[in-house]
Amino acid sequence: MNRINFRKAQKGQSLVEFSLGLVFLLIIVSGLIDLGRLYFTHVALEDAAGEAALYLSLNPHCKSPGDGVECANPNNAEYRVKNAGGQEVDWSKAKFDFGVPSPYGVGETVKVTINYTYALLTPIIPKIVGINPITLGASASQIIITDLSS
Repeated sequence: MNRINFRKAQKGQSLVEFSLGLVFLLIIVSGLIDLGRLYFTHVALEDAAGEAALYLSLNPHCKSPGDGVECANPNNAEYRVKNAGGQEVDWSKAKFDFGVPSPYGVGETVKVTINYTYALLTPIIPKIVGINPITLGASASQIIITDLSS
């Protein structure tokens, strides 16, 4: 007759339960890390869009460094976007749209839109969600308060 050593069987059962639970725990933690990075990036994009819109409300003619000598760095909206949103954001993956009316005047609206391609780190979450990379967007608008067109 075979005798089963119940202590060894219980240790093996605990190990199997722990390994199965650990897999689910690691999936949840990795998803939370990705969501935390996603949220941080979205907040940085919103901050950058707001900073550029505020700058364009004061200087609507300075969208990028090539708009004239007076628009050299740091006196342009593109520089403000890249330096307000944090250094952790890869700005080469972002597309900027500076909506300034032409001709512009006091009281008109400028709008800044930023679209960013965000790649998830974990390989499991994109398979569950079905998309990778995710496109994040942020926009901000301000009213032009200075008239420098003359």
